[in-house]
Amino acid sequence: MKKLLCLLATPCALLLAGCENNAASYVIDNTKDHSIALVREQNLAWVGPVEQRFVISRFPECQRRYTVDSATTEMVKVDLYEVRPMLYAAQQGSTWYALGTEECQLQKFKEPPPVIPPGRLIGSFEKKDGQLVFTPLAVGP
Repeated sequence: MKKLLCLLATPCALLLAGCENNAASYVIDNTKDHSIALVREQNLAWVGPVEQRFVISRFPECQRRYTVDSATTEMVKVDLYEVRPMLYAAQQGSTWYALGTEECQLQKFKEPPPVIPPGRLIGSFEKKDGQLVFTPLAVGP
């Protein structure tokens, strides 16, 4: 019986090995009630691209989740810019998004923003050691 379980478990483990379920957050103003998170999920390995979502939160006013382009299973770094308070821009490759935390809104740019960079770079969502993290831009010495 143990041999049968091992034989069945091995293909299952291989199928799940390529799955992804990662999330990372940028916490705004050092409060957990105000944030922008990137979530990446793939339920079955090798079945289509990884689903990517931004979760924009400003409690208790709003929280919304938006599915965005993912194009590939490999993580492509997402740079996050602060345009002004409660307005951010995110760039992943040639794709740009506007993210507003005042009403938890997201809009994909049809064309790149007219001014690049559109604001102050504050950090990046990226993979480190197999995990999705938000790496803030180092400020000062």
